[in-house]
Amino acid sequence: MYYAFIDANIFIRLMSQGKPGCEVQLFENLQTLVENQVLSIVIPEIVEFELERHFLDLPLTMGQHFGDMKKEISKKLVWSEIQDAKELILTQLDTLRNAKIERWKTLYQKVAAFLKSDKVTTIPFTPEIMCRTRARIMRGAMPNPSSRNEQDAAIIESLVTYFSKHNDQYPVLFFCSENHTDFAFELTESKTKDRIFVLHPVLAADLPKTHFFTRLDQLLQFDQGYECLPPPPQDTETGQAMACLKQFEANNDYESDEYFEALAQVQALRDDRVSQAFVTQVLPSLPEEVRKKHQCTIERIQHLLVQCRECKSWNDRSEDKLSQWIENVPETMIPCMSLSSLLRIEKNLERYLSIHEERDNDRANQ
Repeated sequence: MYYAFIDANIFIRLMSQGKPGCEVQLFENLQTLVENQVLSIVIPEIVEFELERHFLDLPLTMGQHFGDMKKEISKKLVWSEIQDAKELILTQLDTLRNAKIERWKTLYQKVAAFLKSDKVTTIPFTPEIMCRTRARIMRGAMPNPSSRNEQDAAIIESLVTYFSKHNDQYPVLFFCSENHTDFAFELTESKTKDRIFVLHPVLAADLPKTHFFTRLDQLLQFDQGYECLPPPPQDTETGQAMACLKQFEANNDYESDEYFEALAQVQALRDDRVSQAFVTQVLPSLPEEVRKKHQCTIERIQHLLVQCRECKSWNDRSEDKLSQWIENVPETMIPCMSLSSLLRIEKNLERYLSIHEERDNDRANQ
């Protein structure tokens, strides 16, 4: 089973949206995977404490940082003819601060509800863990032995306690935290663009097999679909199809049947090349459990589509609306989508099928 620990700083990054790598869509994908038991989230209670503290301090913290920014701008001497622009910037900073606080509050409520749900395992901060935390610090069993950071040690001891009592023969832990200094060891040269970290050996000795990530998008690398692939290179066949399409466009012919046939041919060739790339590049890199779940979900979706189209109430309007229920992707590309997207489509189609089955039942009872 795959488990994930997500540190408070990752959730804070999600709520602030100050830097890339923890976008809201990634959090929604995470929720989908957890709800469908692809991934199990384990969160030490001490992490929830930190989130609550940051939320309580939010208005003051935001006010201080935006205030510092306004002070620097206010001190800046500008040409008198653009003084109005300076005043406008200061006003807009107030608006931006208020909007950022409101967005933070909204996202905090979503995160808090997720962490309190029965889909997430909370590790209570017990007296036993408190004592083990102090003992770890006294032993110097942290990457930085001189550090007295009890919270980091408490996180490790919470996870160690959980896995020591959890009955799973082959657990794999995804450890996600921006705090690589106190938890990890860097494999790449410092300050390089693509920095790679592993859990520090001092901590890895007490935990199951662990992969360390500093961003949510890195943690969810196993949840990839054709969307992550670059545009396929143009080969002879696609080049000829594009040339034919451009000829219609050069003649301002955007309405003829021949134009739409050429457009469909180009799209079909592109989809085929992307599908091949997904099968050869992405699919083999996914964990075996994810590949199996991926295939099972595709088969379930295909079965649901057959069931929908067999409904007596299914008509041309139903077919036209179908794209809205499959996330507006071509039906042929569904097998190449990420697992989280497939799981959402499966859920959508179950609802769509139930709507048509209800219509069929209503007609039968009339």
